[in-house]
Amino acid sequence: MKQEIKNFDRIELFEHFNSSSNPFSFITTKIEVTKLYNFCQKNRSHYATIGYYVVSAMNEIDAFKYRYENGKFYKYDKLNATFTQKFKNNNIGFFTCEMTNNYDEFIKEYKSTEQKFLQNSKSYRGNTQGEVLLSCEPWFNFSSAVVPYDKNICVPKVIWDRFNKEGDKCYLNFMIMSHHGFVDGYHIGKYINKLQELLNNIEY
Repeated sequence: MKQEIKNFDRIELFEHFNSSSNPFSFITTKIEVTKLYNFCQKNRSHYATIGYYVVSAMNEIDAFKYRYENGKFYKYDKLNATFTQKFKNNNIGFFTCEMTNNYDEFIKEYKSTEQKFLQNSKSYRGNTQGEVLLSCEPWFNFSSAVVPYDKNICVPKVIWDRFNKEGDKCYLNFMIMSHHGFVDGYHIGKYINKLQELLNNIEY
């Protein structure tokens, strides 16, 4: 569900950034994921689990829920998770999982949708604006990343790399792409702190 915003208080900022050829900001940051890593080693489902926490944290920050569609501003009630995944021939496609407050329900939907995706070699995307685009690069570590974007689609994107062990700690690098007309460094900082908080509170 989405609601039109009649008097958007960032309209001048939005118009300023959206008039540029690239209105997006790209931030890459290292986050400790030790509890997440241990939880995934026990429960598997690494990709789905990380995606669940990434989008859960983003749903806590209103700035990431704003969109500009057909000349109007909207705010989505909830953002869903759209995963980038390989087909069996190593090409990629996308499928969307509805976010829930229940981790087990989310994992169940993820596994069901992923299986259909792999069997049929067909993308299953939901609403292309009320989502967060997710991807993982488990083959290498990166210190920065820039991804393809369409300036007419304000959807945030988050990419992470492979687990990196440092002593008894584990880390991931997260690339966070967001439209600067809606999201400033302040909001990205709030998001990173919220994600770290959720990851620190994982029980396993």
